[in-house]
Amino acid sequence: MKFKIALIAALAVGLMTSLAVAAPARGPKGKTGTTNTTTTAKVEKAKTVCRPNVSLILRGKLVSVASDQLSFTMDVKQTNRHAKALYKGKTVTVQVNEKTKIRRLGKLVTLSALTIGDRLDVRARLCKVKKGTVATDVAPPLAVRVVAKPAKPAPTTTTND
Repeated sequence: MKFKIALIAALAVGLMTSLAVAAPARGPKGKTGTTNTTTTAKVEKAKTVCRPNVSLILRGKLVSVASDQLSFTMDVKQTNRHAKALYKGKTVTVQVNEKTKIRRLGKLVTLSALTIGDRLDVRARLCKVKKGTVATDVAPPLAVRVVAKPAKPAPTTTTND
């Protein structure tokens, strides 16, 4: 009986010792391990990368399409609450990428198929804006979906003779 208790105690002490040796050292403020400059550089770089997390709804007219087919400019007339302060009543450049779905008259098209003056309904994503940030400091929104409708024809006036 004494032998079994001594054996269990020796195993427990050995287990505790191995855990203490195997555990990483605690650094300042409870951080484990040593600080590596490359790891910190990656973390700082990751913080500066924009990951869009705010949804914008922009409605207006198409003003121009960039020659590289990677962005377009639109005159914004209506927005949701997230875009109101930054874009309502202004001319905005919106980026597109290969994942952007562009529809015109119910068909998937490319950006070059849009015509100047088309009415646009754009769903876009934007990095969250910190308070005190000016609109010029913000990256242009990235379009997720664009729905284009042909421009309304100009009203014709008739004269009665």
